[in-house]
Amino acid sequence: MSNPPEKDPIDPFPHDKEGQRGQAQFAGDGPKGASHKLRLSPFSDPEPAGLRGARVLVTRAAEGADTLGELLAQRGAKVVRLPVIRIADPPDWAPVDAALDRLDQYDWLVFSSANGVAYLLDRLATRGKSIDRLADLHVAAVGPATAEALHERGVKVAVVPDEYRAEALAEALAPHAPGSRFLLARANRGRDVLRPRLVEAGGQVDQIAVYSSLDVPADSPEVTAVSAQMAQSQIDWVTVTSSAIARSVVRLFGPHLAKTWLASLSPLTTKTLHDLGHRAAVEAATYTTQGLVEAIEHGYREGCG
Repeated sequence: MSNPPEKDPIDPFPHDKEGQRGQAQFAGDGPKGASHKLRLSPFSDPEPAGLRGARVLVTRAAEGADTLGELLAQRGAKVVRLPVIRIADPPDWAPVDAALDRLDQYDWLVFSSANGVAYLLDRLATRGKSIDRLADLHVAAVGPATAEALHERGVKVAVVPDEYRAEALAEALAPHAPGSRFLLARANRGRDVLRPRLVEAGGQVDQIAVYSSLDVPADSPEVTAVSAQMAQSQIDWVTVTSSAIARSVVRLFGPHLAKTWLASLSPLTTKTLHDLGHRAAVEAATYTTQGLVEAIEHGYREGCG
């Protein structure tokens, strides 16, 4: 097994670090938007009620929506929760079980989401296996939320990239790839970024779907109700926290999105929205829940919504 990389203890709230906070990105959207950037003091904190009066649609799957909704509500926003994707068991547990049976053959276990952490470790427990089986593995997480989910389960994390996306994680792991075996725990769909880069760098890679990301039906009563609110300009902001959510939001609400402001978590999500014919009004400067809330608040102060 290759030696773990030297790394400072992981801070689950990296938006407070110098150099990673203080700039909200404004991309412009709809008839009211204009492209600009707003620079803020790196020591400024959001006002407790800085979103009073704003109506914000939180679109994350139910498993990840609570924190975002709570942060928005704390700042005075009226939060509407409508998961536009549903998280469920993987299509087949057999590949997951087989990988869990041979964990001792891997050097690295890599998680691309907090959902992956929950589903894989719950399955490990369901099969009567101890979390201690991960003790000899180097564990990597795509970002601070995923790392925090691992910490809560007592799992030490060796690598979190400075930029919270798959490309950055692949580059952080590439130097450790030669001669190492990787197990990638991910969703049943999404971009295939990690595996080809690690193989190219000399690693042996197995990839398993530990959970499913599913579309919600467009004709559900909940979607119909929110769509009607959008049509009447009763939703100011729509949070978009992944490319999968971007595609689902556009599929479900289409032209009604022109009456809202879209808040994107990352450049990749912003690009997906653009490719689908929509622009993000704001983009988080740090790709975290806190960063997204700050971007929305600063956009709201500037007249969005």
